[in-house]
Amino acid sequence: MYPDGSMSFQSGNLMFRDRQTRHFNNDLPVTLTIAPPRIEQLAERPDLLPVVATWIYQEWWTAVDGASVGTLTDLLRAHRVPDQMPLTLVATLKTLPVGTATLLVHDVGTEQWPQFSPWLAAVYVVPEYRYRGIGAALVNAIVAKATALGVVALYLQTVGSEKFYARLGWRVLRTAEEKILMSKPTAG
Repeated sequence: MYPDGSMSFQSGNLMFRDRQTRHFNNDLPVTLTIAPPRIEQLAERPDLLPVVATWIYQEWWTAVDGASVGTLTDLLRAHRVPDQMPLTLVATLKTLPVGTATLLVHDVGTEQWPQFSPWLAAVYVVPEYRYRGIGAALVNAIVAKATALGVVALYLQTVGSEKFYARLGWRVLRTAEEKILMSKPTAG
């Protein structure tokens, strides 16, 4: 994503940046525009709580005994207070919810690292909207929120997405089994 909010993508051998006009084989010009996602706190969009709970449950919680969309919905109710942890962000394109990310004091499965806090967690983008910069926008928005809250460093655990986070300035701190612990200093 560029500083002006525009994004680039590749089609065949040509690289495009939105808001540009290209001509294909002397055909009519084609203008491509990709709007950046709107990112809001779940506190501002409580109507999306069931959607976010469903995404998180289906992505990470289906194998957890006793977990359900209802239990995730109950957990996320604490995220409805603006500008304090825990907080969840939701990305929308026009009115369609397409992704989420959360800032937590401690994430599930991080008990072996009690000295590290807070955590970026539950970064999810609807599969058909991936590779459009939405995940990066959500991660960067969480970093900005954490900075505004006075956080000096953020942490995350990942299995298989370390290259994505490394491109956003995160660095590997530790590896434990298949989990990778990463951190990122903020401007806080």
